[in-house]
Amino acid sequence: MTKKMPVCCRFAPAAAIIAGSLAISSAAAETRIETVVGTVVDTITLTSTYIRKTPTDQRSCRTVDVPIYAESEGKSELGSMIIGGLIGSAVGNKLSDNEGAGAAGTVAGALLGREHAKNQKNNRVVGYKQQESCSVTTVMVEENISEITGYRNHIELDGKIVKLESKTPLTVGSRVEVVRRTSYSLR
Repeated sequence: MTKKMPVCCRFAPAAAIIAGSLAISSAAAETRIETVVGTVVDTITLTSTYIRKTPTDQRSCRTVDVPIYAESEGKSELGSMIIGGLIGSAVGNKLSDNEGAGAAGTVAGALLGREHAKNQKNNRVVGYKQQESCSVTTVMVEENISEITGYRNHIELDGKIVKLESKTPLTVGSRVEVVRRTSYSLR
């Protein structure tokens, strides 16, 4: 009968071997740091471009034709009061057998007839006049924006061109100090 081992015990030897080999390789690593002098041969400006949208109020105007109506006075108020009074009297007498109903109808009809005459206008268009009509709308103005984000400097070191970025541009032909880190380790 075979005895079952817990999972942690089965993989423990392999984990120990891997950890030991990592310790050996890291123990054998060495990093050297030195300062070397190089010559700037080129500097390239690095930019970032984006579109900025800004809401702006824009006023637009146009010329429109506005109708001109004929000017005339309303119909005769007296005539309208007489006609309204007669109609009101007839309606009052017809709807009620009470005395005085016709008189009340006459007064109400006369008042309504007068108001109707006042409100009557001649809606005949006799011409047009040109008038400027303006409105304000909000529009989005798009603008391309380019911003400098840094500089890529090409520097000649030991016969090789190295590209290093900086926040400020370096002058072509100038000599600069560069920190070089070299790491050595066993494979």
